[in-house]
Amino acid sequence: MRRLLIVLTVLHLMQPRLFSQSVIINEVSQGSDGGKEWVELMVLVTEVDLRGWELGDNDDGTWHPIAEFSTHSDWSQVPSGTIIVIYNSGDVDASITSAGGEDTLFSDKVVIIPVNNSSYLSDTGPWGSTAGAFANTDQDDCPAIRDQNDIIIHDLAASHPTATISGPGNGQVKYFTGNTTMGLTDNSKWLEAASTSGTPGVGNGGDNSNWVDSSLPVELSRWAVQPLNGAIGLFWVTESETENQGFILHRSQKSQTVSDLIWTEIASFVTDAALIGQGSTSNPTEYSFVDRNVTPGETYSYRLSDVDYAGNLTRHGEITATLKAGDTNLKPGKMTLLPAYPNPFNSDVQLAVTLENEATAISLQIYDLQGALVQTLSSGYHASGSHSFSWNGRDTSDKAVPSGVYIIRLADHNIAQIQRVTLLR
Repeated sequence: MRRLLIVLTVLHLMQPRLFSQSVIINEVSQGSDGGKEWVELMVLVTEVDLRGWELGDNDDGTWHPIAEFSTHSDWSQVPSGTIIVIYNSGDVDASITSAGGEDTLFSDKVVIIPVNNSSYLSDTGPWGSTAGAFANTDQDDCPAIRDQNDIIIHDLAASHPTATISGPGNGQVKYFTGNTTMGLTDNSKWLEAASTSGTPGVGNGGDNSNWVDSSLPVELSRWAVQPLNGAIGLFWVTESETENQGFILHRSQKSQTVSDLIWTEIASFVTDAALIGQGSTSNPTEYSFVDRNVTPGETYSYRLSDVDYAGNLTRHGEITATLKAGDTNLKPGKMTLLPAYPNPFNSDVQLAVTLENEATAISLQIYDLQGALVQTLSSGYHASGSHSFSWNGRDTSDKAVPSGVYIIRLADHNIAQIQRVTLLR
């Protein structure tokens, strides 16, 4: 019996194992002719360093290389939820073309890269031509991903020499339908279909798409920088937020003598209430921050990150600005505070503002008749057009204020418009 246990233990140790599941293979396609192959990877944890990782085929336990990730800085801190598609550049599948083809913008968490893009990959296998890598002559001829230490992170076949998951056949695509890593070795969680059903760069439908979507806590529609008068303004707009605690800003100063940027945190939702997120919302929200600790003539890079309720940090890309002497603020042009409604009000009053131009320093605030600030409804950058706001009769500490007359003040530097509203409780 003891000998049997030893033999079983040795056999178990000989099997490739799924180590820390930081990256998984989410989909693989043979393409329409077996040469138009592509593999979709999904990053599951925060800020994975993929430099030196490899995509290959671990057929019968022997590693056959396809592509090695370069030392490009974009690979150094890949955020959770990023989908990475690597495809045969010598024989491109139609599904890759319909997905938009090559895409190296990491900030939207969808990256589609041909194997011949030497900035991001080293072509170490057969994908520079019409040749394929996954002939599927047996069950375990399918993709695997391993880290810079040659430790296999995910092998689609899961074990050797008898595979629990087989690769797709010629002209077929195989994709994961689950939403946890526990299902990766469950064949019922993998579906095979015609290659035309492949979905490179997006979730695979149902539970899998929900999994992909849930890893995108904040959807940005704007992330911009504007040199101001002696400062640099940062502005961003979220179209939706899911369990978003708030934002963190990092800055790095460019230098001709330093190749690697040193990033320093300059603002956080922990210490700056203006950077606190909305939790979960499907409504657009505007944010802004003014960096005054800058020097004219210098160039600065900024990174924006959000933090969800679980503490996961998601980065939204890098933008750069140079502060020049004489840089001025963007002015709103014609600025109008429309009549509040209803007025008097009992629970909520609706306010509307129109701006002829976008502006960097607009504030909409509530004051009492003694001139004390009661509430700030909005401040910082505002796009041109109409903006709607609501005040619920509470102060900055979320305490209900008493009945009375209050002042609504819309301001841009020295220009201000005021309006009186009456709260009746």
